[in-house]
Amino acid sequence: MLNFDLMDTVAGQQVHDMGYQKGLLDSAQEMLIETLNERFGIVANDMIQQIRTISLREHLKPLHRLAIRCPDTWGSFILKRV
Repeated sequence: MLNFDLMDTVAGQQVHDMGYQKGLLDSAQEMLIETLNERFGIVANDMIQQIRTISLREHLKPLHRLAIRCPDTWGSFILKRV
């Protein structure tokens, strides 16, 4: 049996970092969806799917801020997003 810690290897650290980044992305997506749900009620499935396709956390952060600040209409949020 091999006697080493996977986290001591470059590959192990890379896998760990990838999982960490994926967790941050998933969390940011979920926060945006929850904010939209809290502000506007039920979020349409197609909107959730669009949010889930965003693969950069840096793109989700301004959308989250916008969801917090925008008026009580979906139209304003969607139009400003584009």
